[in-house]
Amino acid sequence: MVLKSRIALALAAIVLMPVTQASSADYDPPIYVDQAPDYVPVEVGSGWYLRGDLGYAFSHPFDQQTTASGSTTFTSDSSLFTGSIGMGYHINDYLRVELNGGILPTNEFGDHALVPSGCAGTTNSLFPDGAGGFIIVPTATTQDCEASNYGTNKGYSVMANGYVDLGTYVGITPYIGGGVGIAYNKYFKTQGERDCIPIDPDPTSGAGGFQCNDPAGYSGSEDSEAKYNLAYSIGAGLSYQVSKNVSVDLGYEYFSIPSAKYVAYDDGAFGIHKGINYQTVKLGLRYDLW
Repeated sequence: MVLKSRIALALAAIVLMPVTQASSADYDPPIYVDQAPDYVPVEVGSGWYLRGDLGYAFSHPFDQQTTASGSTTFTSDSSLFTGSIGMGYHINDYLRVELNGGILPTNEFGDHALVPSGCAGTTNSLFPDGAGGFIIVPTATTQDCEASNYGTNKGYSVMANGYVDLGTYVGITPYIGGGVGIAYNKYFKTQGERDCIPIDPDPTSGAGGFQCNDPAGYSGSEDSEAKYNLAYSIGAGLSYQVSKNVSVDLGYEYFSIPSAKYVAYDDGAFGIHKGINYQTVKLGLRYDLW
C-alpha cells in the first residue's frame, strides 16, 4: 500500500511539472525593444521657386509713321524683346504669387537730311599785304552739313503678380493671372541738330579750312522726361513640368502703363504721346526650391 502511494505521488509530480513552469513564466515581465524613429528631412525653401522669362512684343506703340522723301533718310533701331527674373511662392496647389523685375521694349529712331550751306562759319582767306606778302583774314562762309533729329524710348518694371493654376491635364497646366507694379519710363528727343565739321587750314599757307561759328549752337533743341508710373498686366498661358523641379511655360501678357509718355516719329513731327501698351508672347522657366 505504501508503495502504491509513492508511485502515485511521483506520477502526479511529473504531470504537474510543466504546469508549474508555465505558471512561473507568466510572472516574468515582458521585454520591449524601442525602435528609433524614422528620419524625416526638413524641407528648406519648400514652396518657393525662381523664374526667368524672355518675351517678344508683337504689338507696341513704337510703329513708325513715315512717308517717302527723297531728301530725308529715316533710321530706326528697336529692341522689342522683353526679359524678367524673379521669385515666386506656391500658396497651394492652385494659387501662386511672384515678384519680378524686367526690361521693357526700347527703340531709337531719327531722320537725317543734307542741308546745303546749312552750317555757318569762317574760312581763312589770303589778301596781299602791300609789301609783297599776304595776310590771313577770317572770312564768313558756309558749308553743307547734315541735319538730324533723334528720339529714344526705354523702360524697366518691377511687378507683383498672382496666378491661378487651373489643374493639370495630360501633363499640361493652364493658368491665368495678372499683376500690378511700377514702371520706369524715359523718352528723349532732339531736333535741329546739325553736324558741323571743322576743317583744318592748309598747313603751309594757313589758307582755307572751315571753323564753325558756334559748335554748341548746332546741338538743336532737346526734350526729355524720366518718370515712375503705375503699371498693370493680365495674361494666361500653359505650363509643363519637365522634371521634379523644372517647369516651362508659354504665355500671353497684356502690359499697360497708362500714364507713361513716349516720343514717336509721326512723319518727322516727333510728337509726345501718353499711354504705353504692349502685347507680348513669353517663354518662361521655373525652378522649384524643394
